[in-house]
Amino acid sequence: MRTAGALIVSGFLAMGMAALPSAAATKQALTGKVINTAGLASFEATVIGGTADGEEYRIDFNKRPVRWYAYGSPIYPVCWLEGPKVTGPYGSTTAWISVGGGYASSGDGTQTVLTDAWVNTGDDIRKQIKKCANSRG
Repeated sequence: MRTAGALIVSGFLAMGMAALPSAAATKQALTGKVINTAGLASFEATVIGGTADGEEYRIDFNKRPVRWYAYGSPIYPVCWLEGPKVTGPYGSTTAWISVGGGYASSGDGTQTVLTDAWVNTGDDIRKQIKKCANSRG
């Protein structure tokens, strides 16, 4: 009887210890939400040169938007880049967010981006994730 009890306790402890996540496992990826009630379009940004601070991008507003995000849609930022100034409910910003979920960097120096002015990530995106780098190799 004691042996069976010890096994149950031992099994319980092993299961309990395995269920405890490590500090690294509990860190969540940054997520934002679209806060424009009309929704938000994402656009293609292409590397046009480099500077001492990193890559220089051109956001092409003449092409069709890459994707439309409805109000409240989750956004999964990968990195950020400088772009045209946009004003939103928290003020003006030149930060544009490169998004994940299969729409991130294509490997040819192109990023899919949307303005940080209309995405709530809890703080300025520039303080939370890295600046985009050229992915052309």
